[in-house]
Amino acid sequence: MSELPIKTSQRVSRSCIECGRRKIKCDKKSPCQPCIRRNAAHECKRPIARVRGQLTVYTAPEDAGNPAEIQLQDLLRERGALRAQIAELETALALSKPCAHSRTSESVDYNQPAAALEDLVPAFEQFDIGIKIGAASRTGAEKEILDRLYEPAADPLFLLLPSREASLGLVTFSLQRLGWIHCAVNADDFLKEHEQFWQNVELSVAIERGQRPWITVYLAVLAVGILYSNPEDVPNVAHLPQLGMPLSDPVSIAVHASHLWYEAALKELERYAFNGTPSLCAVQALSVLSLCHSNFGEHQREWLITGFATNMARFLDMHKLGNETNCSKDICRRQEWSSPIKREMGRRLWWACVIKDWLASWARPPSISPASFCCQASIASSHGDYVLPSSCTIGTPGSTESANLEPPSPAHYHSIMCRLAYIVYIYIKANTHHTHLKFSKAIDEIQIVRRDLPLHLSPSFPVTEDDRIWESEHSWIPFQRYLITYVIDFLLLSIARVLIPRNPEDDSSTSRQLALQSANRILDHYATPAPRVYRLVWTVSAATVAAAVYMSLDMLANSHEYRGESRIRIIGLLRRASVELKKHSIVAAHAAKGSAVLEGLLPLLEQHDFDHPRTSYSMQDLLQQLAVAADLGIPSDPPVMTNPGLDGLADSSNFDTMNMFDGTGNPLEGTYGIGDWDHVFSQM
Repeated sequence: MSELPIKTSQRVSRSCIECGRRKIKCDKKSPCQPCIRRNAAHECKRPIARVRGQLTVYTAPEDAGNPAEIQLQDLLRERGALRAQIAELETALALSKPCAHSRTSESVDYNQPAAALEDLVPAFEQFDIGIKIGAASRTGAEKEILDRLYEPAADPLFLLLPSREASLGLVTFSLQRLGWIHCAVNADDFLKEHEQFWQNVELSVAIERGQRPWITVYLAVLAVGILYSNPEDVPNVAHLPQLGMPLSDPVSIAVHASHLWYEAALKELERYAFNGTPSLCAVQALSVLSLCHSNFGEHQREWLITGFATNMARFLDMHKLGNETNCSKDICRRQEWSSPIKREMGRRLWWACVIKDWLASWARPPSISPASFCCQASIASSHGDYVLPSSCTIGTPGSTESANLEPPSPAHYHSIMCRLAYIVYIYIKANTHHTHLKFSKAIDEIQIVRRDLPLHLSPSFPVTEDDRIWESEHSWIPFQRYLITYVIDFLLLSIARVLIPRNPEDDSSTSRQLALQSANRILDHYATPAPRVYRLVWTVSAATVAAAVYMSLDMLANSHEYRGESRIRIIGLLRRASVELKKHSIVAAHAAKGSAVLEGLLPLLEQHDFDHPRTSYSMQDLLQQLAVAADLGIPSDPPVMTNPGLDGLADSSNFDTMNMFDGTGNPLEGTYGIGDWDHVFSQM
């Protein structure tokens, strides 16, 4: 009979091994009555457990009697404990040095230190103790046969390439304007590799299999670059892949080409990255593609792929990179992390996975714990400048005052997102039991982040003309400030609306006031002209839709507070948001859904009698009606309603089931739980 493994426990088990295995009640005696009835009294043994580092076995008080029996039992227990210790030591010894029959004639340096305990654990898990068997040499043969079988006769990559000039323009735009969001690519190195790649293409040099992972990153960068480009900057259709390309407007051409490269990148990952071999390029490509998932409405695919990227990042030891002062020398010897810039990119890549995990849908439990990694994202050094081409980070000061300002790190935005993600994890996602106090604490922490923003990212900047001149030298600063404003207000609105009580008679002034302030700031900000690329980021559209829907429901639930100029101003903001969202509906699925929602709500608001409302509706009633409208769906061009009552709401919008704040159930008694909004907001 094989020895049972020794378990670590807080206390030793009182049941015998057989009763524990059969899951029946044991009378705690030795031998116990169940074993005696089974005629197996000689097999009745107590399990050995490691309690506080000591091997221990349970001794029943009833056993105290015959001294000879007690001594015998003690000796048997000691023998079992010694056998267990010997087995553990033999295993550790086998893992700490090569096996005798696997040694070669080469000299072995026995003065080398033995393997550390943390090195033995993965070796034991992989059963990698230096033993070579004959079958090991054939493990790749079957895979190679299948690879050749599934390999296309002609490489389709060349059918997907744009012209060299168009490729350089799209890659440069993607890295300059969006590289600091994903922090996945060393811009200067990538541009050099891009130049080398096109030289080989023009010389008709075949693409080697080892270069395929880089091709995946290249396709991802192309997909993001053309998707976020302005219509006038989209390359001519003659310079793009001629695969079902629509000969219509530039926006449709850009979306089609982006979709092609998006799917091609995933195909490359499927063929060359999802084969069990950890690849840094695979993690980079998946991080870049995160800027496309939401725009294409691929939320389930994003969730699955993000999990894959996180696991591959762990294989590459990204979670162990720490900081430059405490990074392990063994990790620094790896090719992926051989330089400070590479290690900084690894830390940013890991935190990108963490941010997506912690700021994802609240209904999904977090898969990364803060205790499971030691990565520290920092802006103290200039290594974070890798995210932008060097031509973008070096500028000529426009004035004496601006010359005295230290150029900010483009990775500053990423560090702020790390802090916000940690707040959401601690107070919301890591808590199975939500309380009013925890949500309030989260709001306080987020407001502290807003208060402590660096000057160049604060809402009050720029103030003087010198500030504007200095800011013009760093094009990423206004973009970062724009997104941070939306992220913070979006989080505050998401949390504050959960705290609004169901009963209108309860005091909701604080939570409702915070939610209204956040929603108003978002709508006012969206009404201000901004570059098109800003509006295409998921956060901006999602926050705008959330604010618009919340304001609409609050107007219907509290009609007496919206009269005259106040009502006209809010409806004007909602109308402006609907029009702007519709402009981007081709590029972003979440903008299309949000526009459809507002087109259904606006006629109801415009025809509602705010001065003499016939019926008073609670927010709960409105949520239920809006959820019904989401489930039923209606034509995309809704007719103007003649009935201003709430019953018309179910026929006033065309949008899919919405879960932007999907949830963890009803966390607070007497408030609107996250689940109450499941059918109202989309995970867009």
